[in-house]
Amino acid sequence: YPTPPLSAALRAQPLAQTLNALSRQSGVAIGADGALLAGRTAPALQGTLTLQQALETALRGSGLVPVRSGPGTITIQRQAAGPAGISTLPAVSVTADAIASGLPAPYAGGQVSRGSRLGILGNKDMLDTPFSATQYTSQLIEDQQAQNLGDVLVNDPAIRNTYSRDAGRDEFNIRGFTLFNYDISFNGLYGMSPRDSSSLIGVERVDVLRGPNALLNGMAPAGSVGGAINLVPKRAGPDPLNRVTLSYMEGGQFGSHVDLARRYGENKEWGVRLNAIRRSGDTPVDHSSSALSAAALGVDYQGDKVRLEADVNYQKRRTAARSGLLLPDTGVPIGRAPDNKTNFLPDWTYWDVKEVAATVRGEVDISPDVTAYGAAGAMNYDFTSLQTSFLLQNPNGSLVGRPVRLNQYVDTRTAEGGVRGRFATGGLQHVAVASVSTLTQNSGTRRQNGSVISSNLYSPVFNPRPEIAIADGVPKTGQTRLNSIALADTISTADQRIQLTLGARRQQVESSNFDAVTGNRVDPGYKKSAVTPVAALVFKVTPVLSVYGNYIEGLTQGPTAPADAVNANQMFPPSKAKQVEIGTKYDFGRFAATFSAFQIERANGYRNPVTNVFGVDGQQRNRGLELVTQGEVATGVRLLAGAAFTDGKLTRTEGGLNDGRNAPAVPRLQFNAAAEWDTPFLVGLTLTTRAVRTSSQFVDTANVQQIPGWTRFDVGARYRFVAGKTPITIRAAIENVTDRNYWQSAARQGLTIGAPRTLLLSLSADI
Repeated sequence: YPTPPLSAALRAQPLAQTLNALSRQSGVAIGADGALLAGRTAPALQGTLTLQQALETALRGSGLVPVRSGPGTITIQRQAAGPAGISTLPAVSVTADAIASGLPAPYAGGQVSRGSRLGILGNKDMLDTPFSATQYTSQLIEDQQAQNLGDVLVNDPAIRNTYSRDAGRDEFNIRGFTLFNYDISFNGLYGMSPRDSSSLIGVERVDVLRGPNALLNGMAPAGSVGGAINLVPKRAGPDPLNRVTLSYMEGGQFGSHVDLARRYGENKEWGVRLNAIRRSGDTPVDHSSSALSAAALGVDYQGDKVRLEADVNYQKRRTAARSGLLLPDTGVPIGRAPDNKTNFLPDWTYWDVKEVAATVRGEVDISPDVTAYGAAGAMNYDFTSLQTSFLLQNPNGSLVGRPVRLNQYVDTRTAEGGVRGRFATGGLQHVAVASVSTLTQNSGTRRQNGSVISSNLYSPVFNPRPEIAIADGVPKTGQTRLNSIALADTISTADQRIQLTLGARRQQVESSNFDAVTGNRVDPGYKKSAVTPVAALVFKVTPVLSVYGNYIEGLTQGPTAPADAVNANQMFPPSKAKQVEIGTKYDFGRFAATFSAFQIERANGYRNPVTNVFGVDGQQRNRGLELVTQGEVATGVRLLAGAAFTDGKLTRTEGGLNDGRNAPAVPRLQFNAAAEWDTPFLVGLTLTTRAVRTSSQFVDTANVQQIPGWTRFDVGARYRFVAGKTPITIRAAIENVTDRNYWQSAARQGLTIGAPRTLLLSLSADI
């Protein structure tokens, strides 16, 4: 079975544990009868080995041999002797993978990679990366039964989800700043990922970059500055794949997912990967449900000098009585969190979303040292809803809300191109890149409000469905254009112990609003530009230890003074977020750690209460320490763990009223620990557990309203085995195993509720 070489560091131990470790590292299902392995010990395995070499060494003298029993499957069998004692079982043949994935190799344990994609800088090994970054793999997505992006990022100590599982929305808090779902990129392009929540079926990796990143990725359409998330699409591997997964979520939600892959051509240069899913049913929350239909088609061509790829993604999602922020009235103390199964949203509220996106990307090697690249994409988003936002009036849970029919569309077109080259000047090596990008978003909104309704957070009132008539069609109400040009150069010594990255991006932002009736522009428009630089340094103290530092900026469209201000309609230039960060990374071989210290300053707009002049003088300053770890702490034991300490402060606030107060929705402490253990007593059985701790958060800038900290525990298990020639994996997990009621987030000065105890089951078979 084709597989890249393995970096082995296994001690002498029971044979079952060694086979488990090799299966995890290679991604190949290895099955065996427990009776065959009982009492057998494998010798130590060290160094870089092919899977074939590792298996031959592990099984030497045992009387057992590996036999290929199907695509991606090896069965350990007793060696049968024929004439002259020659084995009658065909030995498995394992060779290096000739199909380049273009992705950093998985790190020990397979849950993350040992590098990340860094926008225009391309792929970087973790020790060569002057930022805090992690790339989560499809293995983690599958093993943790992730149904949306939040289910993946719950593993990250620097990130907190705004919404709970199956809310129908992806939104995050990274280093104390909101990252909107609209600002998640797909294969390096903004505006191409699902705007509300991704099904993840066509996603191979999830790139996470912590901190501002305008140079690397350009300005995000909604202006998120705390970090960047990029979805990397799946590609066909060297062997055919026919994987079927059946799933169940407590409450009555069932799903089926098909993953098919093939490669064609004399050298398998053409690849096709098709994913399709259908999932629907109730959730564990009262009168809440969701339905999802999605398909993802990825095609790629791997030539000697030309590499092409194209993706088409379709997603239709309907959520009933899910999502939405609960907004507390000014100064109202926040009461206890309600029962997590009780739903304060009426059963007639819903979101209907349909999205279609298509992207293409290509690279051409002009010479051995120069590569030109380009990409383009288009996406259409249609949204219809009947929803209501509730205002919390007192600690007793009294609510008032206004139902609204809200229909929207967003049409996005984007493209980028560039040239990347390598050259030398004296004793210095250079990797330089020049890039241009453009994005245009046309959007429309039609809204019709209903009459005010009342309810209670702890004892919801079942208001009848309102009859709200809304006109047909959705008029164009907004347009945004983002154009940029970027230059960067990574300069390194010959041995690459010192690497300095310098660069800058000039970003132009144009924005206009239009009257929904006449179609005329209703404001003078917005057209501003800004330059965002970066300077980043990596010093490799030893081959396994590096220290780094960076100065980098993020960018958000500047505000416009409100109509009743003295300087009404004055447009301000794009607002910058500025980060200074230092850190160190150590690779223990099969376990790695990143420790960083950072400061991010972001400007805020406010109106002077004395002069009534609006300006961009306010500021939020977040200072933090982060520890992120990954890999195998022992043979068969994997750990994703870390902690983030963040001190978010408000400075230069309106009239100095809130100077020195804590920034809203910035927990001072976040802690994560997710562990997996391959049991030595049964090959293929893995037990899992996870703890997530989030300290208290302030809701408002005056620090009057606060939600308490919370801790969530998850447990699970999975069992991989071979039935006949079919590899099968059964997975089970219980999230929030103690069924704790808690406020999950105070993002955007609103409240969301944590999910109840939830059972997840799935069965995957490679047929």
